[in-house]
Amino acid sequence: MPESDAAPTQQLSAAGASPAGGGAVPPDERGAPGPEVAQWADQLSDRVIGGVDWLKSRTTVPVLKVLRAVVYGVIVLVALLMAGILAVIGAVRMWDAYIPVHPLSRRVWLGYVVLGGALFLVGSFLFARRSGARGKS
Repeated sequence: MPESDAAPTQQLSAAGASPAGGGAVPPDERGAPGPEVAQWADQLSDRVIGGVDWLKSRTTVPVLKVLRAVVYGVIVLVALLMAGILAVIGAVRMWDAYIPVHPLSRRVWLGYVVLGGALFLVGSFLFARRSGARGKS
């Protein structure tokens, strides 16, 4: 008989426990822990998982909400900018089609002047009402 097969039996008998029973209960052949160790491991893993969930709820979730708001805000701003540009183009075309200053509609520039002037006045009003650092160095 080879020595490797006899070694576990000799170790058990040297420790004072027999494989058949009596004395301390040895772990099974796979080295599985007893029920107390398994319960302790479950409690420890539950605490670690709870700690990670707490940390995630305090850090990652708020950051994701802020990033989501920034991304959706940029998308909305781009969409509003495009809608504004298309509205101005539509207003100029309607000015040219429905307000005929010239019988052959050759004065399209007049629509640009009128709508450009209106947008200039709105922009000037908003620029005057801004609340920024004026003259502070």
